[in-house]
Amino acid sequence: KFKKSPPLRPFLNIGCLFDIPTGTYVEGENGESILNGGLSYITGIGGRGNTYKSTLAHFMILRCLDRYTDSEAVIYDTEISLTTTRLNQLAKQMPLLSQHNLDEYPRIMLTDKTVMMGNQWFDQYRVELKERRKTQDKHMLTTPFLDSNGEKVKAFNPFLAEVDSFSQMDIESVEEMYDKNEVGDSKLNTEALKGAAAKSQLMMQLPGVTGGGGGYIIMTAHVGDEHQLDPYAPPTKKLGFLKGKVKFKRVPENFTFLTNNCWYCLSATVLLNQSNKTPEFPRNKDDDLKGDTDLMIINLQNLRAKSGPTGLPMEIIASQRDGIHVGLSEFQYLRTHGKYGIGGHDRSYYLELVPEINLQRTTVRGKIDSEPKLRRALEITSEMCQIHNLWHDQPEGRVCDPKTLREDLEKAGYDWDILLDTRGYWMFEENITKDTKPFLSTMDLLKMREKSYHPWWYDDVVKAKGKK
Repeated sequence: KFKKSPPLRPFLNIGCLFDIPTGTYVEGENGESILNGGLSYITGIGGRGNTYKSTLAHFMILRCLDRYTDSEAVIYDTEISLTTTRLNQLAKQMPLLSQHNLDEYPRIMLTDKTVMMGNQWFDQYRVELKERRKTQDKHMLTTPFLDSNGEKVKAFNPFLAEVDSFSQMDIESVEEMYDKNEVGDSKLNTEALKGAAAKSQLMMQLPGVTGGGGGYIIMTAHVGDEHQLDPYAPPTKKLGFLKGKVKFKRVPENFTFLTNNCWYCLSATVLLNQSNKTPEFPRNKDDDLKGDTDLMIINLQNLRAKSGPTGLPMEIIASQRDGIHVGLSEFQYLRTHGKYGIGGHDRSYYLELVPEINLQRTTVRGKIDSEPKLRRALEITSEMCQIHNLWHDQPEGRVCDPKTLREDLEKAGYDWDILLDTRGYWMFEENITKDTKPFLSTMDLLKMREKSYHPWWYDDVVKAKGKK
């Protein structure tokens, strides 16, 4: 009478260096390699003030809305600081969302604790996901992943949620204590315990609630120093890569072990060129203000990874105005890992996958923004670099450098303009239209080089373009 769990739980591909460390490749019906990695059901993001944890959470939500067009999202703002104007600004880099005013867009809602207390919001969130299970036929979509019988796995259309921040989420019963007692009253001594207990109960319910109804939730939390009343007491270490005197503020302990991934924003520093103190990567030739603090580099660590390496440091670049910059983050990763896949010299260089696009420090940001082929090449190259650095179980000879990949596939007769006019993330079958770019993963390219895979769509595209 036991019931078997689903054969696969889909992660949503968000790119920007997050998919490879959290995922694995799964073979599709045509032999393609599909990366099941990225955003999992429960994601925590912690950090001190001004370390861009909220910006990172907003990016993950908006990226999923942009790529998975049947997904929906609700953002619960507990700090009363987020507006749809800000979300519209962050969505300008998203191809689909940038065409909409998110204040009127039906797939996303922003709410806050002035209209819903934390327990009210969570009760409604839980009801929503339970209702989806009762009417799942209306919500099930077809993934490209296969079960043991070779049938495509069905999954709920994603219901995304963000709580920013979980630390500041207020519970109604605690608020009632505030209403009945003055500040300093002894009857308020237990308010922290009552709030912590409620949040712990909330966390305990999340795995079943999210996994059972296609829910993906992101929660941010404040991090600060833990003050010991006993100066001689040894520091307690909650997580292997979290310093003993550092703790998550006003969240329960199970926040650190019930999250599928718990990202820690260690620091955020201004990214300036050291010689002239102007932006390291200016937008254009006029973007030369000395001391400009727009570009920031965020130092990240995954403290709790249930599907990948824990404690691995990672750098993400963000613009204070525009949010996470995917292409620059990928370029920075390559630049700081032995200039992997980058040819040329310090002043003039290029990516080995697109050597025809000349780059300089002062032009790379603008060309990333304007050249789709360069953005796709950066995505592939950065994933190749991550596979080289993190995955040491690949068959001998499969992993190569980008220059070798390009040259060998050209010798085999492949057209790189066609290979780069593709998408690297999986989609639900119902969302694919005639205008959707064909799927080609980084692992597909590596297998094409070893002649163990040929894209099923490639020959038809060549004929349609009139190429040989």
